[in-house]
Amino acid sequence: MSKIERFVELFAVPEFVIPYLSYFVSEKDIDLVLTLDGGKLSAAEVAAKLGIELKQAAELLQEAYLKNLANREEQDGELRYFAADFYDKLDYQCKFGENYHELDKSIRNALDRWCYDVYKEGMKPYIAQLTRGEAVARAPETFELLSNLDELMDSVHKISLVPCNCRRLAENCERPTETCLAFDDAITDRTHGREVSKEEAKEIVKMAHKNGLMHQVNSDWREKGPSWICNCCSCCCYPLRLAQEEGSKGVFPVIKYVAVRDLEQCTHCGICTRTCQFSAFHRTEEEIVVKGKTLRKVGFDLEQCYGCGLCADSCPSHAITMQQLSAKD
Repeated sequence: MSKIERFVELFAVPEFVIPYLSYFVSEKDIDLVLTLDGGKLSAAEVAAKLGIELKQAAELLQEAYLKNLANREEQDGELRYFAADFYDKLDYQCKFGENYHELDKSIRNALDRWCYDVYKEGMKPYIAQLTRGEAVARAPETFELLSNLDELMDSVHKISLVPCNCRRLAENCERPTETCLAFDDAITDRTHGREVSKEEAKEIVKMAHKNGLMHQVNSDWREKGPSWICNCCSCCCYPLRLAQEEGSKGVFPVIKYVAVRDLEQCTHCGICTRTCQFSAFHRTEEEIVVKGKTLRKVGFDLEQCYGCGLCADSCPSHAITMQQLSAKD
């Protein structure tokens, strides 16, 4: 088996990526993964195998850890390193890799399809647990209204802005990608991004809202504190793509609000049909005359509403409001 073949095996690289490995890893990276060889090694053991100084090995491993090439865990008070995989590396590379978007679009499309399939398969046990009502380690996401997000951000101490990996991978729309916010304990040494103030974070969220992005948060943020805000679109967001494919709406994501329309106030202008990304609001074949103008009526399918609130905020006649669901709903 050649050096590259062994690396591909150890790092779980999809076959179609092999000709493009240089966009993701260097020769030094490949050598390190081969040195780890599927095991968990200390910096001293890596130094011995590579014939380098301990300090150099520690620096090499730290760099690999920060770039999602290697993972680590503590055993008996000592850090031991082991190879990550291509799925982890792709997450880093699509957000922070300087040359990622130099790849041909057809390859990036294939990477998105592959990554989404791996994500989908990995999420199956978690979705099953949620469906059965079992306890899970991480609360599922939910949509939060823009009007509540100032309160959320006022409750945190540290905020990090990171690119949206879903939109960087999928590229199904032209909405901004510098939109995801991590908070406090959810920020790790591998979060990267840049630290922003609360004022800047609030402006980022408002701009995301204006660009038609919905705001997903950890559903237990009021009880356990906010972990993140992902400003999402239905066409790129992996959780939303999964929810729509698997019919997990209500469980993943949790639904906290629904839109309520006042038909007397509604002018059937259709702005909500362009704002709603789930076709809850949609044009029907039935016609109505409004101020002398014949329009197709706007219909509303409550079952398709995810409770993001974009429709209410965009309605010029204030005919749409958001209603909070009770726990039993």
